[in-house]
Amino acid sequence: MSFIDLGLQGAFADHIDAAGYETPTELQQQLIPLMAQRKSAIVWTQSAAGKTGAFLIPAINYIFNHPLPEHQGARILVLTSRRDRVNQITYTIKRLLGEGQQIRTGFIVSGRPYQPQMRLLRRPLDLMIATPGRLNDLVDNNKADFSNIELLIIDDLTAIHKKGLHSLVNRIIEQKPAHAPVIAFVRHDDEVTPYARSIIPNCEEITIEDEKSQLLRLPQLVHQADDYTHKLALIDYILDGLKGKPTVIFTVSSKTAKTLADNLANHGHTADSTHLLPDEERNLEACPILIVPDQEDFIPELSGHEPVIHFELPEKTDTYLNRLQSVLGTERQEPVILLAGPSERDCLKKLEEFQGEAINQRTIPGLEPKQTSRGGAKPNTRSTRKPGANPRHAPNGEKPNRPQNSRGGKPANNNNGTAAPRTAGTDDKQRGRKGPYGRLNGGAQRKQGSGQQAADAGYEIGSWEKQDYVPKQAATADKKVVIRYKEKRRNLVK
Repeated sequence: MSFIDLGLQGAFADHIDAAGYETPTELQQQLIPLMAQRKSAIVWTQSAAGKTGAFLIPAINYIFNHPLPEHQGARILVLTSRRDRVNQITYTIKRLLGEGQQIRTGFIVSGRPYQPQMRLLRRPLDLMIATPGRLNDLVDNNKADFSNIELLIIDDLTAIHKKGLHSLVNRIIEQKPAHAPVIAFVRHDDEVTPYARSIIPNCEEITIEDEKSQLLRLPQLVHQADDYTHKLALIDYILDGLKGKPTVIFTVSSKTAKTLADNLANHGHTADSTHLLPDEERNLEACPILIVPDQEDFIPELSGHEPVIHFELPEKTDTYLNRLQSVLGTERQEPVILLAGPSERDCLKKLEEFQGEAINQRTIPGLEPKQTSRGGAKPNTRSTRKPGANPRHAPNGEKPNRPQNSRGGKPANNNNGTAAPRTAGTDDKQRGRKGPYGRLNGGAQRKQGSGQQAADAGYEIGSWEKQDYVPKQAATADKKVVIRYKEKRRNLVK
């Protein structure tokens, strides 16, 4: 099937092919004829293939078939929930228009002056793109009128409803002419689904099952971590709760997969990385905990109900979907777990923007993160001092003792000239966790004997989060100062 078969204008359909839209997608095949018949529709999807073209192609085709030189205000209103979608829609319009083809467009977004946007509402526009926040402000001030619009397209009704701006949608629908159709893209939700059907009654409904819709139905949980040590403590706790249930763990690199397998072995978990196993053992039957690095481009066959843990988050959303290709579309009760460190906050943000909603976050008592911001902002560790005070000089002219720096500088001295004893907790708190993988590299101190911490262990998982935490004093013996004198030989000149 081609776009000409969908009843589009000949010259416009030819340019659609030249713009890269060679074959209509499933959504375009269903929605374009409905919009040509001037019917309202609810599309149960959020990011089906060709979603933007599915409503822009018939909208532009309608403008070409029904030119109207003299009018005031916008003929078609596209209401979207995000500013970046405004740019995407504007770019798609430019792609779809060929030489000599032109429609009058404008956009209203927050962050722009009000006066030009109020004048824009009075101009004769063919198509207007607006975000609900700014448009709602203009409506409240009686600067917008929708009594003459001929088509309303709601790009993401679910997001608009969750932002509490569905009253704007109600006012637009009340003002628009009765014959003007409404096209709304909706994700199934306990509150939004009945609302969408109430404001657009007796409409056509289109259901498109895409990867994004499947991903949104997949239960997911995020555990934020401070570093590798914290991640290892979290995954150890999670695996203990699974009690030996076959589990798949995803990492980005093969190096991390091998190191993680060694660390989990120190915690009593039998885990192997797929790149170190023969082909016949790359399954959960041969290995109860399978670590799968993205570098190896291998995805194990899953039934869809196995526990899945993302120890590292990938930079690309496509990689995340590729990891879950055996899980998407299945009915799961157990959530997919994501461990996000400070360097992976941007990856988590991209994933949440792709899904259109935030992933639920959960903490484990005793293993709460120090950094709770999703943006990963580091806490301010700078020392505070009174304005005008010179940090180089202490009161009464005494030189302040300098603590040991994090790069191995000399320790501070007491007044008697001897080195000050160093506490295990204070120095670790200043420097952070020791080593590239933290003080838990090896991790044997977590599980010794009956589970109690070893007497000589200097770190307890989660202890740094306890309110009553007292750093353990390192065992120090009385130091003796020994002064050695060395006689100097002098050559006597006779």
